[in-house]
Amino acid sequence: MKTNETVTIDLLATSDLHGQIGISGNILKMATYVKHKRKTNHHVLLLDNGGMLSGSMFAFYYAQIAPYKRNPMIKIMNEMKFDASGVSPEEFKFGLDFLNKSIALSRFPWLAANIEHSKTREPYFTTPYTIKYVEGIKIGIIGFTSSGLMENQNVELEDEVVVGESMATAKRWVRYLHEKESPDFLIMLYHGGLNTYTNKNNYRSYYSNNAENMIKSTEGVNVIITGHQDQVVDLKVAETHFIQPGKDATNIINMSIQFRKRTNSVEIIDTSVQHVEISSYPEDRDLQELIYFDQKAVKHWSEKTVVDIPVIMGYKQLTDLFLQPHRFIECIQNSLSRAFDEADFICAQIGNPQGNGLRGELQIKDVYESYIHSDKPIKIQLSGYEIKRILERTATAMTKHNGKIEYNQEILEPTLMTVWRGFKYTIDLNQPVGQRVNIENVELNTTYNVIMTDYLYRHVNNIISENSYEMSKLTVIEHMVDELSETKGQIEIKHQFEVK
Repeated sequence: MKTNETVTIDLLATSDLHGQIGISGNILKMATYVKHKRKTNHHVLLLDNGGMLSGSMFAFYYAQIAPYKRNPMIKIMNEMKFDASGVSPEEFKFGLDFLNKSIALSRFPWLAANIEHSKTREPYFTTPYTIKYVEGIKIGIIGFTSSGLMENQNVELEDEVVVGESMATAKRWVRYLHEKESPDFLIMLYHGGLNTYTNKNNYRSYYSNNAENMIKSTEGVNVIITGHQDQVVDLKVAETHFIQPGKDATNIINMSIQFRKRTNSVEIIDTSVQHVEISSYPEDRDLQELIYFDQKAVKHWSEKTVVDIPVIMGYKQLTDLFLQPHRFIECIQNSLSRAFDEADFICAQIGNPQGNGLRGELQIKDVYESYIHSDKPIKIQLSGYEIKRILERTATAMTKHNGKIEYNQEILEPTLMTVWRGFKYTIDLNQPVGQRVNIENVELNTTYNVIMTDYLYRHVNNIISENSYEMSKLTVIEHMVDELSETKGQIEIKHQFEVK
């Protein structure tokens, strides 16, 4: 690049792809757009902000059902020549071993400065930044994950890693990068969202999505690619661009940056941002061929028959599951109990707040859609007092208005509402919060073996004393498939409770 010469770099950004290589073919369509841009401009940077290894049935299959196979999401990203990726909390859903294997097969770096070795406190994924040279222009790319979003996530079950506070880590590493590398242009991958698009009354969400505050604690960042909020965003604050590409490969952001070479520096003379909705693009034929058998394997697995006679375990609204015993919850409880031989009590919660249970003849994909998350059963010891505390937490989210019982998911999200089996209990909403639960035949000072999910355990860990547990290798979904196959969906209700 000669003095006064101009060069345009197209920065293409994706986020929260969720392994969506299934029916929609969005990622294959996105590949067509990327190829088109590379034909019109040889100076293209392709970056992902994390969130590609879980979040779909396709991702579930290759992580949990067939982990011995090479992950097609990594195959595609290698073929598309991604330059770097961020790391999201979802990357840890199937365990650190699975993530490490995926990274080892990647031909691009994964960047997360604040995910650290628990002993050395050095970045776990080697270097937290990478440098790209384009016609003599030095582009720095550095990655961070929202420490708020990492709370109560699977990463907390991994002894080898810890999550550093994102703003403090950013302040240290951005300064180091500028002092050591002196980039002409700096891009930050931040897997978290913006306060601007967050409910200010939800403290945890507001604390988790603090991209604007990242800039207040750092200097010299030209672009922040955000994620997780599923928004399509183009926002400029002072000298920093904030862009967010949405989710599920429905959009890609194309930021065009024009540089001019000066005698001793590089000047940014123009930028423009385009949100590209990719549904109208054809699927890339090379990638179609690359993952043809991968798609076929998932289709074959997902369409296997689980129950060949009509099953009736549906529900119209979530309160159907919380206010009285229900066969769908009983099915989940039975599935949890399959993981361990001995337990006193079973604690279940729903996996898919947008689901409606199970109806009709069932294939594996129907079971997956009814639960959707990768929760695993664990066995833990809890005192009767701790069991009552967890149930009181559930009761807090229910109120009685004009004789009708209502559920407020602003108080407690539906996936944390618990339903227990092994003892009879009553929730009296006429009583004050914290004094609503009456448990029969459970001694508050006695310790019991309880089966719950790892997801629920992480969210009640702050109100219980025990931190050791035994975890199933199979997910709740896999146990549900086995339970339904064996029982043909004929589930008898055994748990007993009353809400009044």
